[in-house]
Amino acid sequence: MYSRIVFSRCWVVILGVGLLAGMLAGCANPGRKERETAAGEFRDNLQAETAEVLARLDGALTISNALELAHERSLKLTRQELESRLARINRATAFSAFLPEVDLFYGHGTADRTPAMAGRYVGDLRGDFSQAALMQPVFVPVAWVMFAESIYGVRIADIARERAEQLLDLQIAALFCRSAVAAKMIGVYERRLESSVSLTNRVSALVREGMALKADLVRAEARLKADELELRQSRSAYADVRGELCEALRLWPLAELAIAGDSLLELGQPPALSLEELVWEALVTRKELYAGDQTLELRKAQVIEALAGFLPNIVLGGAGQRGTLSDHVLRQWVGAWGATWSVFEGFRTYQQYRAAKARREAEFRLQEDRSLGIVVAVAHAERERQLATTRMEAAESAYNAAAIDHADAERRFEDGQETMSRVLDKLAVKDAAEVQFTAARYSLALAAINLRQAVGKGVME
Repeated sequence: MYSRIVFSRCWVVILGVGLLAGMLAGCANPGRKERETAAGEFRDNLQAETAEVLARLDGALTISNALELAHERSLKLTRQELESRLARINRATAFSAFLPEVDLFYGHGTADRTPAMAGRYVGDLRGDFSQAALMQPVFVPVAWVMFAESIYGVRIADIARERAEQLLDLQIAALFCRSAVAAKMIGVYERRLESSVSLTNRVSALVREGMALKADLVRAEARLKADELELRQSRSAYADVRGELCEALRLWPLAELAIAGDSLLELGQPPALSLEELVWEALVTRKELYAGDQTLELRKAQVIEALAGFLPNIVLGGAGQRGTLSDHVLRQWVGAWGATWSVFEGFRTYQQYRAAKARREAEFRLQEDRSLGIVVAVAHAERERQLATTRMEAAESAYNAAAIDHADAERRFEDGQETMSRVLDKLAVKDAAEVQFTAARYSLALAAINLRQAVGKGVME
């Protein structure tokens, strides 16, 4: 008998050791195999999602598609969404102070040889006991004010999320603009490379016929190499900024994503308003100022909360009890009200009131600082837009002049009145002017978006 008990205990020990070893093995640090599994799942899932998103696009990605995908997929709004959700939970928690509290209790017991009144013992006594209690706050000023504060908290969180969406739109628009410019540059340098190849072949033939200098051929070949380098650099720049845009949209960064850059130019310019009108629009539109207004109301409510600390709290309540002991039934109902009033807490309530007033005064100053900062931002954005307009007009004029100058040089060369070296110089000026003009057009579109953001409008407004 004893040996069987020892043998059983040994098996219990062995089983326990095995379970402990399995738990420790499961808690071991992940290694390369686990990392490969996680990396494979991440890559496959994101590539599948990217393929699904690209299949929904009508050809290329437009600015409106990019903004829609950003709101749908971007992780940039996660914090604001969490804060908004927590603010609503806090409001629901604060509202619970208005609801009654109900407690229920039930018990059952037995007793042996319970002494009776006469000193004798009786056995097998059984009893049940139940109790219900209700308390309803009637006058709890601090709880009421905290509920009002939670409402302001929800409004502030919602406004902060809306502002975060605007800033996300601005980030996406800037990345989209850079991507569009990079894509356009690829087209420009591809055309330049084709022109350089054709020009090099032409100059080579002229050199063989003795109608051009060998130095002209060397310059043409150097231009061809430079255009090949520019094309490679433009493709690399486009891949980089396209990867950043895909990252912001939570797409596979290496995906072949086509950009419809002209959709950015179709947004147009904001209406012609004076600087004073733009500033006024910003002061009544910017989300930060709306959030500041709600924060001011919150600070005022906190001052009232501090004052409420001087007031009493009143609670109504009632309770009912029912018990049975053998054949006897006991019932009892009680109703009551109570009040608490903290008369002196070592000046703590007074100091809380002073701190709340100080925070309210500071919030007034912060709101003024926000307003002044917005005025400066709007003025700067408007000046940048005007400067971008002038820069685009100048770039357009320079491109038109360079194109005309190059065409005239080509005609004079055909008539034998111009050298090939001169034609190459004119072509280089024209190509540089085309690059500047293309970049200036998109810079103007982005400046208009920056102005809308500074005024408090959305990208598509």
